[in-house]
Amino acid sequence: MTDENEFEVRIRKVRSETSEIRSFEFEAVNGQPLPEFQAGAHISISPFPGVVRQYSLVNDPADRSRYLIGVKRELNGRGGSSAMHTQLHEGGTVRITAPRNNFALRPGEGGRRLLLAGGIGVTPLLSMAQVLAAQGEDFELHYFARTNSEIAFRDLILESEWSDRVAYHFGLVPPLLTEVLHEILREGGHSVYLCGPNPFMDIVRHCAEATGWPADAIILEHFSAEVPVLTPGEGEFVLRLAKSGIELVVPSDRTIIEVIREAGIEIKTSCEQGVCGTCITEVIEGEVEHHDLFLSPDEQEGGRLIMPCVSRCTSRLLVLNI
Repeated sequence: MTDENEFEVRIRKVRSETSEIRSFEFEAVNGQPLPEFQAGAHISISPFPGVVRQYSLVNDPADRSRYLIGVKRELNGRGGSSAMHTQLHEGGTVRITAPRNNFALRPGEGGRRLLLAGGIGVTPLLSMAQVLAAQGEDFELHYFARTNSEIAFRDLILESEWSDRVAYHFGLVPPLLTEVLHEILREGGHSVYLCGPNPFMDIVRHCAEATGWPADAIILEHFSAEVPVLTPGEGEFVLRLAKSGIELVVPSDRTIIEVIREAGIEIKTSCEQGVCGTCITEVIEGEVEHHDLFLSPDEQEGGRLIMPCVSRCTSRLLVLNI
């Protein structure tokens, strides 16, 4: 990693949560409080040179003495999770970045929040649960796993004051999974925070739509332990659509809009010349090469917005909030 916010931490504790998941607890090497974060944030970790992975923080943001993450070993992955499991040991050090958040609790929401977790996707939701409980907010955490033995962070949940707000669902597959989700979602609420494997989240979104939830009430983060497997060529880059979990290669002679449309995803446009601002899109990750005449110089310099009809990406990965 070459991030300016990168720093070294000590591995204070490593624990087997399940047969596939290990938790890692980090502390500052100088004994000082770690950088602050909000529930839903993640850190980037480099277990060895040339490999960077992102993991959600599990612990309460009020506790800055440590960062706690969970890592599921992916046997068919590209080595990142295996390196975390085999090369990181208690007492050692590792380089990480300061927390970043693309999955924060919306401020001032009020009302009942539903936290729906699929497997290892529970990690950011556990941090959210701790914050909501401390604030006296109304919430429920529904934890979906294949078996009881695959529940990670069991002690954290059982020892909490909000353990009675957690419901467990084991081994559910459609159509039973759909029935259970419909029952949960029909009870209503203000918003749903969702994280887990893409197929699980697709089912939840379809169930939410069927039970009358508005699309903007579903806040989600796609859990992916590995970097894109797509390899762009000269002048190309990988485009990841965060909400749908789709990854595409944008060739040097095609626009982002064209590639998105070919994938069957609609995005509103008008001039398609970078002038009108109709297609303005939030950038989650990536270095934007701006070619529009709509964004102000400050907005372009900030790098958080893009006009996908004309602009491109100079990094190998561009993640958009689509």
